[in-house]
Amino acid sequence: RAARVIHTFGQPGKYYGMTNIYLEDPATGMKWWTMDADVTATSLINRATMDRLYGVQNAPITHSGIATAYDAVATSYDVDRPLQPALADALRTAVDDTAGTYPPATLDIACGTGRALDLGLALPDRYAGIDPSTPMLNQLVRKHPGVARLYATTIEQALSARLFTPRQFEIVTLIVDDNDAFAAETITAIRDLASRAFIYARGHEVTVHRR
Repeated sequence: RAARVIHTFGQPGKYYGMTNIYLEDPATGMKWWTMDADVTATSLINRATMDRLYGVQNAPITHSGIATAYDAVATSYDVDRPLQPALADALRTAVDDTAGTYPPATLDIACGTGRALDLGLALPDRYAGIDPSTPMLNQLVRKHPGVARLYATTIEQALSARLFTPRQFEIVTLIVDDNDAFAAETITAIRDLASRAFIYARGHEVTVHRR
């Protein structure tokens, strides 16, 4: 339980080349973190003072200030909601058919814990993910600390703030559950961000919009 609290409410930080999720308490000046790959295997919780830093502090920022329905389930999301093999194969085929010769620059919308990266649909150094759930982004960073960029916000807010430009990314992915819905105008705006293809997976259905 303590490990889940740390990874739900903490923030990424660097220990030289390693990325950890640190839970800080400004009142005491202390921070806590774990180093086990799986929270269920946690056998040790580390503690240090907040003023002790090691290496360049360039870890992704995951704090959004937005509460979502996924926050409480983030630390168990991958185990409780595994991606079905048929859907995984369909997504890989969609990317292979549209990626081109070189690994594409990819924007992963509603990226959650990083399923596009888990499936090898994108490389971390050519990947940008956007999601409003801080705990879900924390899980992504734990698995893929080398991601190029994360945006801790909703796609609607990002579009309103003009964070992206038309055709900025070669491939744009949106992989969501059945109960996640987006307005038609949002989907249209998302499609405009891709120069090659917008790959939209909702539930078990995958739709590819090529440019």
